[in-house]
Amino acid sequence: MKRLIIIVLCAWFGVLNANMFTSLFSDHKSFAVGDILTVEISEQSKATSSSQSRTGRTMDHNATLNAGQGSLGFIPLSGVGGSSSNNFRGDANTTRDASLSSRMTVTIIDIDDNGNLIIKGSRIVTINGEDEITTLQGTVRSQDVGANNTVNSNHIADARISYTGKGPINEGSRVGVISRIFNFLF
Repeated sequence: MKRLIIIVLCAWFGVLNANMFTSLFSDHKSFAVGDILTVEISEQSKATSSSQSRTGRTMDHNATLNAGQGSLGFIPLSGVGGSSSNNFRGDANTTRDASLSSRMTVTIIDIDDNGNLIIKGSRIVTINGEDEITTLQGTVRSQDVGANNTVNSNHIADARISYTGKGPINEGSRVGVISRIFNFLF
């Protein structure tokens, strides 16, 4: 009977949540659409791929006629021969290594039915006429947000992180149209 009274009192005062049981001593944060979070972006990826292919074919054909004998002795020694060879060897290796470290502020644009925070943000930094653009969007559990309103990028579900550049340096490093056509054809 005492347990039932305690449960009813806790529910009355809003200590128990219908969806989950939480500790009375933990830090609970309330988030709303439009609130700001800081994201610590620390991403690293590495991929390696290699393949080898080898084929070979050799054909040899040979026919020989001997000198004529008897009344056919006037026929000289003759022979026919042929040879063909075809070899192919192909090797390919690909290695990609990338890392991105940054810190940026994003906005909560929605809160789903489970209480997860839908975040989105962008940041543009201009250095010597070159724009460096970082965009981020994804879903964060409210429990993963730290005491100082920060969250690590590896705690973001469905994360979409983009880092691009615009300006003369970026344009100068692009492959030209004619080179792209030749690379496509050959």
